[in-house]
Amino acid sequence: MITEYRDAGYFIDECRLPGETKMDHCFPAQHNTIQLSANRWFVIYNTRGFRGNDDHRSVVYQVRAEAPDGKVLSEGYLDQQTMDWDPLGDGSAYVKLCTHLVAFGVPSGASVDGHLIPHGGNFGAIWTRFPRVYDPERDYLLHDAEGVVPHEAYRCVWVQFRLNAAGDDIEITQPLQTLQEEQYRGSSALCRHEELDVMNAGYVNPVPYNHDAGDWAFLVHWNRGAIESEGVCTAIRLSWNPRNRRYEWTETGPVLDGPGDMGIFEGGIAPYRDEWLISARIVPRRYSGNVWFRTRDLFGSAPEPFYSDEIRTTCPRTTYCFPDGIVRVFTTDQLLSPYAEEAAGDVRMPLHALEIDPDDGFRVVRAETVFDSHEAGLPLRPESGPCANFCYMVPHTGGSHGYVTYSVRPKALKHPWSFTGVYKGLVNAEEMQVSGVYYSRISYAHDYPATWAFLER
Repeated sequence: MITEYRDAGYFIDECRLPGETKMDHCFPAQHNTIQLSANRWFVIYNTRGFRGNDDHRSVVYQVRAEAPDGKVLSEGYLDQQTMDWDPLGDGSAYVKLCTHLVAFGVPSGASVDGHLIPHGGNFGAIWTRFPRVYDPERDYLLHDAEGVVPHEAYRCVWVQFRLNAAGDDIEITQPLQTLQEEQYRGSSALCRHEELDVMNAGYVNPVPYNHDAGDWAFLVHWNRGAIESEGVCTAIRLSWNPRNRRYEWTETGPVLDGPGDMGIFEGGIAPYRDEWLISARIVPRRYSGNVWFRTRDLFGSAPEPFYSDEIRTTCPRTTYCFPDGIVRVFTTDQLLSPYAEEAAGDVRMPLHALEIDPDDGFRVVRAETVFDSHEAGLPLRPESGPCANFCYMVPHTGGSHGYVTYSVRPKALKHPWSFTGVYKGLVNAEEMQVSGVYYSRISYAHDYPATWAFLER
């Protein structure tokens, strides 16, 4: 069990690339972390602004030394926001935004059963690109519900890379391209479910699917019909091809849908004992609760969905099986939050860790507070809608201590407009300044092995 979550401050305080700093009203938001070698770490994150809902901007990476929160050796772009994006080549000009970014791969020098993993040192990063219409008079990004955009421009893209010889930066081994099942490359279909074409990545990093991590499993979601009201998910398999020394999307699982009129989206896969758990958020977004799937074979027949109202939230959530074997969902339990009345029904503070018992109807057996902006002394006003979400588990480094990271910001925008019709408040300079990625050091009651073993350091 985890005995303590201790606030450690900023994990990423600010992007330092031109045009994406806090002086530009941008801050680090969604992110993920993986291990590159015994003493190098890779952090991928996007920048976010205050011009409208989901103002996800550029994709940035960092290489860090010694520890996940170690010295930043390099920082650079993987994808940059543009204001004149023509995704279909028809002369259109949309704002290109980037979201839901993940990374995966076996660290260089990692071993299994005492043997070096031959494909170690090769990595992939995936994210979603999507278009928005921009209103320059208001400096406002219209939401999908307000401005017409081509749904077929919603695509996942990826790059592949390795650590350079100096160990202080990355080298791209596969330039950016659309993520597509290998046998459909060159066609208009993205995978075997040819009817699915509005694609979005999940929040949680791909997880190893076999013993030597030659295959990885990742959950993507697809919108079917109206983007805000219908969604399904599929697991995909990413396999190492030793001939061309690249990962390829080699298999797609069955279409997973919610029960009744519920759709699902923004899910993740967690290994649990000798099975797989899939956890997903519900659409329409007004629904509280969570949809679960449990299976031994992600690529066999579709398991039955299980709806649980134990996750009492409409907020984003992430799900992991931790080194102690406990499944945890990170989100805000909106019925437990002391700020519910001030947030007018969409409270996203504090950040909770909900311990789940998959063997007892996915019951929440324990709820703990990971982070509370008020208790941390951050100047996020109640009326600005403080958020702590997109919480991610960092690969365990061994022993009794670990890390979780999360995005902290206000819901407030630079102007009062919102596609929901709900006034979100006007963000102030102090709230912009403290927005960013924070982290907590976690303490376990016992020591646990590291995620990756290395033959020698």
